[in-house]
Amino acid sequence: MKRFPWLKLRKKTDPEFMEEPPIWMGNRSNGEFFHDQTPKEAMMREEILRRADEQSRYLGMDRRQFLASSMGMATSLAVINQMAGCDDNGNAVADRVITGPYVAPVEATCEESNYLDGDEFIFDVQTHSFDEGSWRETNIVYPIFLNFISSCSDRTDPLDCMDQRKYGELMFVDSDTSMAVITSWPAASCFPERELLANAAKACGLPLSNDGMRKLRDWMNTTAMSERVINQVQVMPNDMIERQIDGMRAAMADPTWQAGSWKCYPAWKSDTYTSDGIGKGYFLTDPVGRKFIETGLSLGVPNFAVHKGLPIPGFDVEHNYPWDVGPISVDYPDANFVIYHSAIGAGLGDSPTDALGGAGTTEGVPYDESAPREMLRGSNTLIRSLLDSGVMPGSNVYAELGSAWSNVMRDPIRAQHLIGKLLKYVGEDNVVWGTDCILGGSPQSQIQAFRAFSITPEFQDMYGYPELTDAIKRKIFGLNAAKIYRVDPERARCRVEASQFASAKRALDSELGPNRWAVKPQLGPRTRREFFNLARENKAKGMPG
Repeated sequence: MKRFPWLKLRKKTDPEFMEEPPIWMGNRSNGEFFHDQTPKEAMMREEILRRADEQSRYLGMDRRQFLASSMGMATSLAVINQMAGCDDNGNAVADRVITGPYVAPVEATCEESNYLDGDEFIFDVQTHSFDEGSWRETNIVYPIFLNFISSCSDRTDPLDCMDQRKYGELMFVDSDTSMAVITSWPAASCFPERELLANAAKACGLPLSNDGMRKLRDWMNTTAMSERVINQVQVMPNDMIERQIDGMRAAMADPTWQAGSWKCYPAWKSDTYTSDGIGKGYFLTDPVGRKFIETGLSLGVPNFAVHKGLPIPGFDVEHNYPWDVGPISVDYPDANFVIYHSAIGAGLGDSPTDALGGAGTTEGVPYDESAPREMLRGSNTLIRSLLDSGVMPGSNVYAELGSAWSNVMRDPIRAQHLIGKLLKYVGEDNVVWGTDCILGGSPQSQIQAFRAFSITPEFQDMYGYPELTDAIKRKIFGLNAAKIYRVDPERARCRVEASQFASAKRALDSELGPNRWAVKPQLGPRTRREFFNLARENKAKGMPG
C-alpha cells in the first residue's frame, strides 16, 4: 500500500491537518443555517476515531493518514450503517429498520481500495465563490458575514479564502466534479434611486455580482482550457422590478454573457417593496414573479433556479414555502424550475430559534398524502405543491440536492426518505446534483458518500421507493442537469480530462493521495454563539436577507 508523504510536506505556517472523520460529524453551517451536533453524531465521531486508531496502529501508519484514505471513508460509512437503528440521541429504536444503505465492505476498512472511485459526469448546479468587487465597500454586512465562514491561513484577507483560486482548487482539483454552475447570494442592488430612500437598507451589492459571475466563469474556463463553469444571472424581482428587468435584457443583449439560468430568492426581503420600508418576499405566482419568468423566457433562457425551504436569517418565512412551484410550473410549461435545496427546512417554525435551526431535520419521514398542508415540512411541501397541481414525475420541476444531501447523509433513515421521495414523486430524470460548495469546502465527501449510497429493499417495499441503480445515480450526478443546460456530457468529459485542472488533479492524486481533501478544515461557524452573533449583526446592519 502506497504511503503518501503529505504529513511530512506540511509547512510550519500551514494550518494543522484535521484529525477528524472524512464526513464531518461536528457542528456545521454554511452561513444560512446552523446544525448542532447531535448526540448520535458525537457517538459516531468517537467510534470512527476509535476504529481509525485501532486500525492505523495495526497497519503502522499515522491515524490522520488512515482517516484521509479510502479506508477512513469506508470506516465512516460502516459506522453510519451501524447507527441506522438509533435516534438522534443514539438510543436504539425497537421498530426501526436497521439495514444500512451504504456499501462499505469489511475489507475496504482495512486496506486501500478504489471502490469509491467513479467515472461519472458530475455536474454541480449550485456552487458559490466571492470576488473582490465593489460590494466589499458598499455592503457593510457581507464582509463580516463571510469572515465567519472563511478559515484558510494562506490568504492575507480572509475574504479571499473563497476567491476564484480557492474555488478552482476545492471544486476541480480536490473533487471529481466535472462542471459547475456558479451562483450568488441575495442583496439589494446599488441602484442610484436607493440613495434617495430614507428607509433603504444600509447594505447593497451582491457578494458575487452578475458581472463577477461572468468574469469568474471566463477565468475558470480560460485557466482550465475547457468549459468547467456556467454562470447564472441573479434577479431580485421584489427590488425595483423594472430595473431588474432592464438588467436581464442588458445581460442577454451582450453575447459574452451566455447565461445558463436565472437565479432568484423569493423569500428575500427588499427595502423598496412596500411603502413602510418593511419589505416582503413574493411568490412566483405574484405579478413580479410572473413578469420575471415571462421576461426570462422571452430572452431565450428557460431555466429558473429558485431558492426554497432552507431558512436564512431575515427571510420571509411565508414565501420560503414552495406552494407556488406546482401552479407556476403548470402555467409556464416551457420553463424549467430548478428548486434549490429540494425545499428542505421549510416551516421549521416561527420562533427565532426554530427559524435559524438546522436544515433537513424533517426529512426522516415519508410523504403523507393525508396530512394537512400546514403540517407538512421539508421536501414534503414541494411534493404536495406538485401533486395538488397535477404535476407528474418527469415534468418541468427539478429537485436540487445542495445542502439537502449533505444534511441527511449522516442519517441512513433520513437519507433514504429524502432521495426515495424525490425519485418517486419528482422523478429519476428530475433530481439534479448540487452541493452548495465551496461554502462547506470540497464536495468530495458528498460525492463519495452518494456513490456508496443505496435505498434498501426494506425501504423499497415499505414506501414504494425505487431502487437507486448506478444508472439513476449517473442521471442525478450530471446527466439530468446536462439536458437542462444543453451540455453534451461526452464532449464535455473529453475536454475536462484534457484540462489543466484535470492534469493538476492527477499529479496531486499520485503524489499526495486522492483523499487529501479530508484533512482540510471545515468552513462555516462552528458554534451556535458565532452563528447567532452573525444573525444579530445582519439584522443590526440592515441586511434584508
